[in-house]
Amino acid sequence: MLPVPRSGKPSKRDWPADAVAGLIVLVAVLLAFGAAIAGFFLGRDTKHPKATTTAAASTSAKVDPQVAAGGHIFVQFACAQCHGDQGRGGVSSVVPALTNVGSQLTPAQLRHIINHGLGESANPKRPYMPVWGAVISDTQVSDLISYIRAGLPAVPTATPPPVPEGQGAAVKGGVLYVTYGCINCHGPNGLGGVPNPESPDKTVPPLSGLDFRKQFNTDAKVADVIRSGSVLGKAPIVSMPHWGGIIPPDRLNALVAYLKTLK
Repeated sequence: MLPVPRSGKPSKRDWPADAVAGLIVLVAVLLAFGAAIAGFFLGRDTKHPKATTTAAASTSAKVDPQVAAGGHIFVQFACAQCHGDQGRGGVSSVVPALTNVGSQLTPAQLRHIINHGLGESANPKRPYMPVWGAVISDTQVSDLISYIRAGLPAVPTATPPPVPEGQGAAVKGGVLYVTYGCINCHGPNGLGGVPNPESPDKTVPPLSGLDFRKQFNTDAKVADVIRSGSVLGKAPIVSMPHWGGIIPPDRLNALVAYLKTLK
């Protein structure tokens, strides 16, 4: 029973000073711990959404389907390697930028150039735009024209693959084989087989196998044919462009190293 004072009310118990101080410290620690936990989860939720939102915005931006397809074709068939990113030029003094071409040429003129090639086919020291008529479909050409006439806008994910460094010349060359569009005509692993109706064997030659090794039996011979290209005639003959003024020596050597690894 609690002692009852004269007023008739129970008296309050006095807490020792050290107990009060300990309780205050405990409450403070619990509050700090709770704040740290809340901050961790809040930070985890808010630390990355900006990057995610930015990435989502860049990859989900609305682009006309034909223009978008043309942007990807522009990269896939290595147009950017000669005409520059988004056709801005700057790769070679003899290869024009395409930024104003869409307003200067009609769709019919653009289609003829893409299908039949353009440039000095007899001069291996000057880049020559290859004949694409037997390789690219009419739909792809139309998409490419749409992209050019739209002003060659940036299209999300329509970019060349990153070129690895420090992983050996052959690895680098394997990526460059795609970057420079070699794979579009010579096929994966240089197996060939792409139709070339007016050529003697009706196909684009492979870059592997005994016949290739016999004809191009040194690194110098392989590098020379890449530099000079192979323009065998007018469309519909598929021609290999002159890469001499486009591909720098280190990348040319990497391509040779890659081709030497093929079957």
